[in-house]
This record gives sequence, C-alpha cells and structure tokens, in this order.
Amino acid sequence: MRVPKVTVIIATYNRSEFLKLTLASLFQQTFTDFEAWVIGDACTDETESVVQACHDARIHWHNLPTNSGHQSVRSKEGLRRAQGQYIAYLGHDDLWLPWHLETLVKFLETENADWVHAYCAMIGPTGANWGIGAPN
Repeated sequence: MRVPKVTVIIATYNRSEFLKLTLASLFQQTFTDFEAWVIGDACTDETESVVQACHDARIHWHNLPTNSGHQSVRSKEGLRRAQGQYIAYLGHDDLWLPWHLETLVKFLETENADWVHAYCAMIGPTGANWGIGAPN
C-alpha cells in the first residue's frame, strides 16, 4: 500500500451540511498526494453518507462509538489512523484555498521546517471579520 505524503484529519460532530463544502475544498487542492480521515464523535446525522458519497479511496470514515465532546479525542483517533508523512487539520466547517496543501508541503520541504501554519481568515457576508496567523 502506498503511503500518502499528507494525512488530513477532519474531526466532526453532526455537521454534515458543512462537511460537504469542506470536502469539496479538499478535492480542489492542487496537491493531491493525501489521504483524509473524517472522524465522527458518535455522529447521528448524515455525516457518514456525505463521506461515502465522495467515492474517493483517499477519504476514510470512522465514527467513535460514544460521544466524547472533545476535539482532542477525535484528533487523536485521526492521528492513530494516519499514514502520511505530514499531518494537516481541516475543520469540519472550514474551507481551504486550492493551493493550501501545496504551499504548506513545499515550505516544509524547501525550508526544512518541523512545522508550518497558514493564515486563517473569518469571512462573512460583509467581508473579512478577522484573521490570525500572519507574522507581524
């Protein structure tokens, strides 16, 4: 079995309506050497159906048997299952620009960095509300 360069971990709880868009942004990545683990926290909505509808062997689903109520439990389960050289976290209600993974992997490999993070912006109907991550 081929090992992907990046494992994307998507921790979720009953947000299937948002997850569709999140996964769409993942599929639009210019960097395609990834697997993704969608880890549910005992989801009871349509989350599993949304993941299965992707019909992409890179996307995996695991639903925890009991609700932990904590992001860290879902993230740790994703780490336990991860095969990739690098780990990337994608919020179940977040979107990535198409070059997100490509830019991060390129920086990690050309700068010999141990870790990297990106700028995050909250954008609503009236425009950007705030942003974090950019150096001063």
